Amino acid sequence: MKILVLGSGKMGSAIVFDLMKSKVETGVADVNFESAKNVAKRYNAVPIRMDVKNDEKLIKTMKKYDAVISAVPYFLNYRLAKSAVKAKTNFCDLGGNTEVVEKELKLHEKAKQAGVTIVPDCGLSPGLTNILAGLGYKKIKNPIEIHSRVGGLPLKPEPPLNYSLFFSAEGLINEYKGKCRIIKNGKTGEVDALTDIEDIYFPNFGKLECFHTSGSSSTLPKTFKNKIMELDDKTIRYPGHCEIIKAMINIGLASEKPVKIGKTKIKPRELFAYLLKKHLKPCNDVVVLRVSIIGKKEKIEYELVDYFDEKNKMSAMQRTTGYPVSIIAQMMVNNEIEKGVFPPELCVPGEKFLSELSKRSIEVKERF
Repeated sequence: MKILVLGSGKMGSAIVFDLMKSKVETGVADVNFESAKNVAKRYNAVPIRMDVKNDEKLIKTMKKYDAVISAVPYFLNYRLAKSAVKAKTNFCDLGGNTEVVEKELKLHEKAKQAGVTIVPDCGLSPGLTNILAGLGYKKIKNPIEIHSRVGGLPLKPEPPLNYSLFFSAEGLINEYKGKCRIIKNGKTGEVDALTDIEDIYFPNFGKLECFHTSGSSSTLPKTFKNKIMELDDKTIRYPGHCEIIKAMINIGLASEKPVKIGKTKIKPRELFAYLLKKHLKPCNDVVVLRVSIIGKKEKIEYELVDYFDEKNKMSAMQRTTGYPVSIIAQMMVNNEIEKGVFPPELCVPGEKFLSELSKRSIEVKERF
């Protein structure tokens, strides 16, 4: 089995690590060749200098692998999925943007004809949460509600944001802007990000907060349209975080419109991302997750609390985002997922997936 990972950042590094532990022959490609070489040396992979916008070289390289995993920014994923179809290579990514994912899903017939599988949204949320929603939906009678709550938190929060960067600043800003898709009273709709704050509790953490963020529910509202009455997905943070971020966005810090400062033009969003990278320092983290599927007379709840891995120096966010996509890529190569393009809640075998997570000491508890 040969798998190519595009991107050698935090998530790309975690994916390469898991593939190496799974004894998969792995290539890691990045436009920053030094970064690719560092990751490859650390985890016994093959480094590749690659600009993913160079379609000809990308497709030529993809053909050498059984599957390709994208760990590059979300806006490149549709382009990469099209290249994978041309290369007749299986493909999956970390998703995070519903419009991009919907474009990928339209490649279904072409992927099927090419004999390949494409699965977007294979990270934590969307990803793991989708798979749990799909699994729980099948297990109970007359399901009417699905609620996902998930977040990465610093173990030792520091004010004012009580947060740290566990993935890209650009991806984080994308979550905090735009619309969030939900199902309410049986009808699909949209609400603004950073709204509908509610309290949530986990053992040893006391009171936390959760709120709507863009892209997290992804394909779930469409998948469960006309099947359930309520569906939403919220991000968990320490109390007070949402209101501070909302104030920063309200003053225009996430705007794409350039502003002139002296003789220089700058996009506030780029400045915001720079400031987040500069001031949110790396730290040990924890990922908390709860997915509830509620029926008329019964309920299934999946819960996960995963901590920073001291032995392998791998963050909980890297583990719970990178390992799932590695597992799914290996499933595709082993023909455990149907050919074509599918969201994870419709194609990933849930029980087998949870068994694979457990082998990696990521324990999802099920309460019925």
